Amino acid sequence: MSTGSPPDRAGTIWRLDGVLLDALAALGAPFERVDVGAYAVTLYGRRRPSTVLWLLAGEQAVGVEAFVMHVVPDGCPDPSRLHRHLLARNLELRGVHFGLDDVGDVFLTGSLPLAAADEQGVDRALGEVLQLLEDEQEALLHLAYGDRLGTDPALAAKVRADGAGRRPAGTPPSAPRRDVRR
Repeated sequence: MSTGSPPDRAGTIWRLDGVLLDALAALGAPFERVDVGAYAVTLYGRRRPSTVLWLLAGEQAVGVEAFVMHVVPDGCPDPSRLHRHLLARNLELRGVHFGLDDVGDVFLTGSLPLAAADEQGVDRALGEVLQLLEDEQEALLHLAYGDRLGTDPALAAKVRADGAGRRPAGTPPSAPRRDVRR
């Protein structure tokens, strides 16, 4: 039985901050250091022009979170179809999983264990999120809205807003919905 002191939370986060900074710089990924151990990484794709992925250093892991889509309650006639698809997809995923926030918007969340928080692990997380969003973007929009996005400009504008105005006051638009630090 160890009688040592508990791990130094601040020290772990500072160490991971350096690891994340080095990994993102080496990968050439566009990023912003928002706080110690908190990075907003911009991923660019073909089907989805850009996505902000958050890497958040914690005591036991690096949290990974990306906003996927805003689900307009009155625009999505049957959210259960979308939810079933997300749950089925989760069975196939490893590093990240689909989830819903308290208003029904879709996110990808996951974590990198401390041992995998290096350049290779960060590259794998970025790649998995980007590929998953590229593969799923059209299917998710179709499951949520059917063909209505092409025929209802007001609904399309609401969806493009990506949930703007649903974040807590004073929170930057790209900030994660919840604290994913572990």
